[in-house]
Amino acid sequence: MTYKTTKPKNNYLSFLRSFKFWFIFLSTSFIFAGGAYFYKTLLSVLGASAIIVVIYIFPMTYLAIFHIGVLLKKWRLVIIGLCLSIAIIIVMGVLPPLKSFGNTGESLGGTLSIILAREPFYWNQYNYSNWHWAQAFLRIIIILGIGSFIVTPKRVASIGTFLFRNLIQNTKRVKGIYNLVSISKLKILDSIAKTKVNKTTNQQIIPERKHPKIDYIDEEPSHPKPINFEETLDVWNDDPKVKRKKAPINDYSSVINFNWQYPDLNLLETAPIHGINYKELEETSILIEKSLEQHGIEVTVDSDYVKSGPTVTMYGLKPGWKGNSQSGGQRVRVDAILNREKDLALALASPSIRFEAPVPGESVVGIEVPNKEPEKVTMRSIIDMDEWKKFQKESALPVPLGIGTGGNPIMCDLARMPHTLIAGSTGSGKSVCMNSIITGLTISLDPTQVRLVMLDPKRVELTPYQGIPHLYTDVVVDTERAVTILRSMVEEMMSRFKLLEEAGVKNIASYNAKTNQRMPYLVVLVDELADLMLTAAGEVERLLVRLAQLGRATGVHLVVATQRPSVDVVTGLIKANFPSRISFSVMSQIDSRTILDTPGAEKLLGRGDMLYMPVDRSKPYRVQGIFLSDREIEAIVGHWKSQSGPDLPELVVTNNTNHTPDITSELSTDSLYERAVELAESQRTLSVSLLQRRLRIGYPRAARLMDELEDTGIVGQGEAGKPRPVL
Repeated sequence: MTYKTTKPKNNYLSFLRSFKFWFIFLSTSFIFAGGAYFYKTLLSVLGASAIIVVIYIFPMTYLAIFHIGVLLKKWRLVIIGLCLSIAIIIVMGVLPPLKSFGNTGESLGGTLSIILAREPFYWNQYNYSNWHWAQAFLRIIIILGIGSFIVTPKRVASIGTFLFRNLIQNTKRVKGIYNLVSISKLKILDSIAKTKVNKTTNQQIIPERKHPKIDYIDEEPSHPKPINFEETLDVWNDDPKVKRKKAPINDYSSVINFNWQYPDLNLLETAPIHGINYKELEETSILIEKSLEQHGIEVTVDSDYVKSGPTVTMYGLKPGWKGNSQSGGQRVRVDAILNREKDLALALASPSIRFEAPVPGESVVGIEVPNKEPEKVTMRSIIDMDEWKKFQKESALPVPLGIGTGGNPIMCDLARMPHTLIAGSTGSGKSVCMNSIITGLTISLDPTQVRLVMLDPKRVELTPYQGIPHLYTDVVVDTERAVTILRSMVEEMMSRFKLLEEAGVKNIASYNAKTNQRMPYLVVLVDELADLMLTAAGEVERLLVRLAQLGRATGVHLVVATQRPSVDVVTGLIKANFPSRISFSVMSQIDSRTILDTPGAEKLLGRGDMLYMPVDRSKPYRVQGIFLSDREIEAIVGHWKSQSGPDLPELVVTNNTNHTPDITSELSTDSLYERAVELAESQRTLSVSLLQRRLRIGYPRAARLMDELEDTGIVGQGEAGKPRPVL
């Protein structure tokens, strides 16, 4: 019996000719070619999650075409792989992008991971909370739970039932223990209260309620003084029928132990931040380089110095060379770049651009270009940041201002500023900034830490805060009463200096640390300085300068705003004593120089766009201010009004409207005044020009002396252009 012998087939040639090889080869080629051509799009959409997508889809496609039976038989592994892939992509959506990988989006996994991990609660690495992280990982648990239920429904159902029963049993046990502890605590407190009542003699029957802890410092420990519950009830009683006594002046010892409840941060709105449009940044960078190149200026936009903010983006320009730099070429001058401001604005189709040359601490020329879609900045977006929490612990009067051009939060401490001047035209965001300062103080500090004095001649901006316990006096809307309040603040400041002198300390921080008393900070807010200057310019200027010069040590800080920063409103004395400045959009470069001593504020965009120049910086920050809605203000004010706290000390207002300045009283005993009286006795008539010539003084001093002589009855009333008769 014979057998036919056949030559063994060449396995390599048969595999080469097979359809499987061509499928693998063409698929791999298509993936690499498409990835190279659509690199930026795939990197933006998928990011690092493209690796997970390829690892899962490629084998599944191969099995679906050539081994469908195996795919159907191992369907459980397919479901588990799908759920694990989605879970990994969600984790990538939580992680920040890696520049070394080439991903410059908002997450490691691109847009796909953002949709799976964050939508519809939009957030990024600059604006997030614990809730955002929790809901992302909750999605991972849900995805894995659904996959496990599909694969093994009975086992998952039994595990869920077991966990649910244990949860109910543990909840009942915890509730029973809590009730037992509460009942025991009430019985112990009741027995202690009855023991105290039995030991106390000659006292009235008082209702059982919690009383504050009162310390007696000057008493001997062997003979404790009995507590006068009547006086305690007068201070702490919440019943409106009971007539309460006013708290002592500058005495916070009876209210320092009250448990003030701070506002819930959920009362503030969280605005979605749409992130950075990297395509727009790249297009603008190329356009800037080409526009300057057309005018013979060689520059390069360094991507490391491109900083995007909510309203504007700063591009860092590095000047190039004219000729070869190694053979002695000349560097492009900075002035040549600055002179092309209008050409750049035309090429970028931008209403205004602003240069910063050079950028502080960097060897680049900064150009600020407005974003096509500006973003809204809310107070919640800053308060949720870790930088704010750290700054709040280190500062005495923390205030959030907004977001800078680099996306970083800008905050200030009013105690270090120490006085702030705010200017801006109508609708630029000046009053909203005042509201954000007030709200920032009230959500961080209680009324025993800061008291507010508000002067609002416009009658509508600060009056919503009427009734909050932080107010040291009612919101003042009358300009004449505002002058009286400022005069009372000067007297309050001088009385605080006496307390510091008696305690042997230099400032309010040392006083609060050394003594057992509490001296709160005082923040005076003036919404419109121009209206006050129209009423009594000299008196208002003198009082503001007096408070600014001496107020820092006693904890008195001023925040003054005006929409007309002219030299007759913002005088030289006021500017010299208000080192910190905030300027919103103004009408002209002259106004910008008046408030900031530098141009630039006339190019701002409005709607909260500001230049902030603190006391320790020579050049201002570009900041997008916080937008605070009326609903948020009403919620914060309503929270503080709802607390029926104790009576707080109030500002002692000086009602003497005929008060004369200290300068006038000093002139009454001045030697010049005595010489003016002697001169009047030797004359029948007396004029200001005669006082100028004989006493060798200027016109303002001579005019004040003439007013003094008229007040004392030495000279009579004069007519215009004629000397006054000597009486």
